[in-house]
Amino acid sequence: MPPKNAGGRKKAANGYQMPAPVPLGTVLTDMAKRQWKVGPSIGSGGFGEIYCACEASSGTKRTDDYPYVVKIEPHGNGPLFVEMHFYMRNAKQDEIEKFRKARGLKHLGMPHFVGNGSHELQNLKHRFLVMPRYSADLWGIFLKNEKRFPQHTVYRIALQMVDVLEYIHECSYVHADLKAANILLGFGKTASKQQLYLVDFGLASHYTNKDFKPDPKKMHNGTIEYTSRDAHQGVPTMRGDMEVLAYNLVHWSGATLPWEAEKLLTTPVKVQDSKEKHMKDVGGFMKYCFKKRHSKTNTGLREIRCGS
Repeated sequence: MPPKNAGGRKKAANGYQMPAPVPLGTVLTDMAKRQWKVGPSIGSGGFGEIYCACEASSGTKRTDDYPYVVKIEPHGNGPLFVEMHFYMRNAKQDEIEKFRKARGLKHLGMPHFVGNGSHELQNLKHRFLVMPRYSADLWGIFLKNEKRFPQHTVYRIALQMVDVLEYIHECSYVHADLKAANILLGFGKTASKQQLYLVDFGLASHYTNKDFKPDPKKMHNGTIEYTSRDAHQGVPTMRGDMEVLAYNLVHWSGATLPWEAEKLLTTPVKVQDSKEKHMKDVGGFMKYCFKKRHSKTNTGLREIRCGS
């Protein structure tokens, strides 16, 4: 349970306690006794803050060159706890590499686990996760390109995401929140613009083959535009991950999802009803989506060249 008094610290809109700011240069020690020097904040989420970081012993001076990130949240929060344990169980670098080689893939966009631990800030315990640093997300690029990717780019993104989802599903987990904002390009001068990484496992859950049982506590989890029909009932599934990807592919192609066009996004139950209605006729669903597609395509998509 979260502490009753967290020093008046603000809460995010979702009710999670926001972390205390981590002073520049703070050194965090993870469970394996590796030390990490914290740089400036490079982002934030509903759970907490994200900082760039480097190994304290590396001697890296420019924070722009720090090759890792530290995600940190108060112990009373939940999303980073979920993500941290997913990485610890399923994201060992050698296992990712073994899967990649077995499938004959040039690249697998599954981030690997680096480290984790606890650190006290302003008399409150915080958990932290260390992971590789990435750069731009696809959502920002999508917006710059008038909300439409060239079709060949959509296909290439799809192929890479299917590979990552296959890895996650083989670990008996589902991601449940695939979207452009959670797909990142590689970081650094040697990073390929063709390689993408799926991040943010705060909604990841272990999948079992038990009876399909709706869970009111988990209903509508995810990003409402793309939430699968199963997840609307509180049941994250592997087929649901593929449905989430499908809605994204339609959106990235410049089409408009019906529940977006109908302005239902503020009412999850109405979005759910709309999905149930439109997905009874997939052909009709596609016609509806693409009749409103943008008339122009920016083919000068220089910031991303996914796949080969």
